[in-house]
Amino acid sequence: MSSSRVKLTKTFIDQLEMTPAIFRDSEIIGFAIRVNSTCKTYIVEKKVLGKTVRSTIGLHGNLTLAQARDIARDKLAQMSQGINPNNEKKKAIAAEKAKSDLSKSKPTLKQAFDNYLFHKTLKPRSVKDYTIVVDDYLKEWQDIKLDDISRSMIQAKHSELSQRSKAQANMAMRVFRAIYNYSVEHYLDENDKPILDAHNPIKTLNAKNAWNKIRRRKTYINEDQLPDWIKAVFQYQDRGQQLETNRDFLLTLILTGFRRDECESLPWSSIDLKYGRITSVDPKNGEPHTLPMGEFLFALMKKRHSQAKTEWVFPSAKSESGHIVNISKVRQKINDSCGVKFSFHDLRRTFGSIAENLDYGKYTIKRLLNHKEDDDRDVTAGYVQVSDKKLREAMNAIEDIVLGEYKTAIKEEKI
Repeated sequence: MSSSRVKLTKTFIDQLEMTPAIFRDSEIIGFAIRVNSTCKTYIVEKKVLGKTVRSTIGLHGNLTLAQARDIARDKLAQMSQGINPNNEKKKAIAAEKAKSDLSKSKPTLKQAFDNYLFHKTLKPRSVKDYTIVVDDYLKEWQDIKLDDISRSMIQAKHSELSQRSKAQANMAMRVFRAIYNYSVEHYLDENDKPILDAHNPIKTLNAKNAWNKIRRRKTYINEDQLPDWIKAVFQYQDRGQQLETNRDFLLTLILTGFRRDECESLPWSSIDLKYGRITSVDPKNGEPHTLPMGEFLFALMKKRHSQAKTEWVFPSAKSESGHIVNISKVRQKINDSCGVKFSFHDLRRTFGSIAENLDYGKYTIKRLLNHKEDDDRDVTAGYVQVSDKKLREAMNAIEDIVLGEYKTAIKEEKI
């Protein structure tokens, strides 16, 4: 391959025959055009650390001569500092490949969600709610890489969902936040570093104060409505009610203040029929909450235990779990029959409202409601132990208010 030094111009390069040769520029020493049978390529040549290095700039036609000269000057400047541009190019290619491989290993929202469900222990209700969020509210994001979901996308989606329901919009964003935070710690590279951007885009809602303000429900059954409601509960008739399971469930809710799901899944192991205690597990902190039962509830549990055929206090032959699950149709029928509209959580609030108005000390009330002491300055709270006797008195007082004339129903075998 022959070579010569000339002033490179576009006209000169264009007229070159496709015969292998190198033509070195007379103006920029080290800049040249290399010709072979198929193309003309701009190159630079220079010794780097005592070794001659040749580096490709690009094809004539893809680059103008002026562009090639600018690149040549930069490369030659690097080479004069002992930097081999070929090595730098290899590093850039390797970095781009690593970036591409990293991008491929990043999970989509759907993949991250499936992984989240696999590793996290969630209640069936939570799994159902989270699945609705990902499969419905965030459906169009399922195949998007998790950290490609931007702040502007979060803002737009939250605004869109808020048109349907402000509460559901907030829930969808909370679910996404949980999946993202978990994934940051789960998806790591070979150096044990997160492959996802650690900054959760949901934080944009905090920065913009964009979370929907949801008023907490404060509804409960007023004491003047209780006689109509309790009458409707005791008079409720339906198929499959030989054991009064639905009726007894509603009575247990309002006489304990338990949450619906924790009461539905009460096993007989949580009922102490020797000492008259009932225990639920707080779904928020996983701690057991034990209350002495009032006279009516104690008799109710004895009656149910004498008829029990399964491990559940409130069994159901139709549900997969073996116990009753969200008997909303029963609730609606009782709503319609007495005209007192209530939700299952209203029964918990009713229990709490009655307890708060009893003439007992604040520590007794807190024990009834399973409220934690939120005032760190109250050092007395850690030493006060409310006796079962005091709590049972309070539970009986609540029964008197809720049940009225039905307090003796079991003793008189009315149910």
